[in-house]
Amino acid sequence: MLNKIAKTEVRVQLFVFFPLILIIGLHWIAPEFSQFLARSFPIAVYCLLVLTISLSVLMRQWRWLYSLSLIASHYIVVQNTLQQPLENPQAAAIYYFLPIIFSVLILGLEFIKTPQLPTRIGFAFLSGLFLLPLCMQWLGLESILITPNTPGFFIEPINETARYSWFFLLMVVTISLSGVAFLYLRHSNNQEYSQFAAWFSIMLFYIYIEQAHMSGWMTLAATFCLLVSLSGQMLKLAYIDELTQLPQRRALLGHLSRLGKRSAVTMLDVDHFKKFNDTWGHDVGDQVLKLIASILSKTRGVKAYRYGGEEFTLVFNHDDPEIIAERLEYIRARVANYPLVFRQSSRPKDHQTGKQARGHNNVGKILHVSISLGCAIRRPGEHTEPLLKRADQALYQAKNAGRNQVTFADQPLARVDLKHTKLS
Repeated sequence: MLNKIAKTEVRVQLFVFFPLILIIGLHWIAPEFSQFLARSFPIAVYCLLVLTISLSVLMRQWRWLYSLSLIASHYIVVQNTLQQPLENPQAAAIYYFLPIIFSVLILGLEFIKTPQLPTRIGFAFLSGLFLLPLCMQWLGLESILITPNTPGFFIEPINETARYSWFFLLMVVTISLSGVAFLYLRHSNNQEYSQFAAWFSIMLFYIYIEQAHMSGWMTLAATFCLLVSLSGQMLKLAYIDELTQLPQRRALLGHLSRLGKRSAVTMLDVDHFKKFNDTWGHDVGDQVLKLIASILSKTRGVKAYRYGGEEFTLVFNHDDPEIIAERLEYIRARVANYPLVFRQSSRPKDHQTGKQARGHNNVGKILHVSISLGCAIRRPGEHTEPLLKRADQALYQAKNAGRNQVTFADQPLARVDLKHTKLS
């Protein structure tokens, strides 16, 4: 199950580049249609920015606001200055320095610890990100850079040779930074991928800077990259449990609605979990839940869900009682026999040192937990609610019988000897 979730996340990470690819393809294949749609700029661009910002706030995904503020600020500056000929001193200064400032800021968000939102420091930092590109326009960057004593290319109007030379240098830096970013993003999350895709979209705008409507298209692409990632994050929050990374009850109900006639459902509960939490603390309790989720996700032939609290639900797409009993007994034995190390405050901080010292008395106390499981095989024509209820009743039978065992509703089976059974 975790492997499937990981593959899904990879698809989402790659999918954040789809808006950029789609817009570039539209511009190349149907340039006239692209120009026709661009008539809605800049209103359409601002509406999409407002929509994405509103979703970020509603879903309390505050970190997206940093990237969105930079994209919005960049677009405002471009609309006010770079729509003018590059022979204009202000447009020339902005053209040379805006992509540098934008790249430093948006890529810097990957490597610095940004303040939390919503806090005063966070809003102050957010305001600074938004205002910094605008200050290049308000302060008159060209009056600072272009003086009678200024050496270099700002004194004379920018010709085609100078523009393409600067563009070539900008693309070399962009490609180099892209390579470094991809190495860094190999183990990054969806937001970091989308942030990189947004930055790359803005950089591509400078290829077609002479076309006024391209600033809107690249801003749309950058915003859509963030919106796709934000939508994926919203779906993950709705269907994936954050602690165990297993699908949660909403996903379970969707699966049960598609459950076949030959199927079975098992309810799993951690024995004495409240007492365990009170004794060893909630951090250790979370470690137990992660352990069980890891074992469940690596067991073939079963789909696991976190039902809530310390309860899990297992779904089988067949009704063979012997195979089901083997799988459930395998899970029960794996959990019961797993040595859970309660790490003391003096434990080694280095991972390799801690791994070598595992099992020694000075590392921490070895704990063992157990689980009880109740399984119900679906009857002909039985709905999901009665099926879950019978599985829950079987679970309580297992607990009343002494815990740490598997019980089947209506047809209890003896434990399976796993010494000669190889499951994974």
